[in-house]
Amino acid sequence: MMKYTFSCADIGMNCGFEIINAGSEEELLEMLKTHAKMEHGITSIPPELIDKIKKAIRKSGKYSFSCEDIGMNCGFEIIGASSEDELLQQLSIHARMSHKMNNIPQDTINAIKQKIKVS
Repeated sequence: MMKYTFSCADIGMNCGFEIINAGSEEELLEMLKTHAKMEHGITSIPPELIDKIKKAIRKSGKYSFSCEDIGMNCGFEIIGASSEDELLQQLSIHARMSHKMNNIPQDTINAIKQKIKVS
């Protein structure tokens, strides 16, 4: 299950407030609205600040992928990568060394991203 983490310091606020492992982005934002009101006197978070907050939210979970998911029957799997970026970097090494692909075509990357599992 994906978890969502944010701290006010991530957007330059001199505040020690953090939310760690919220169950959804919506849950995290609702908690932040309460914090913003009670601690920072912000009764309505402006859209540009919401955008800044959303960009700073860190998502965590375990990312997995199998080549079989996109029709490649080589048996390769990645289980438990810490981020989508880590998974894609590992996958690019596999693609280069096992499938002789110097770079993965964008349409294949898009297909891969649709099949990545997060737990």
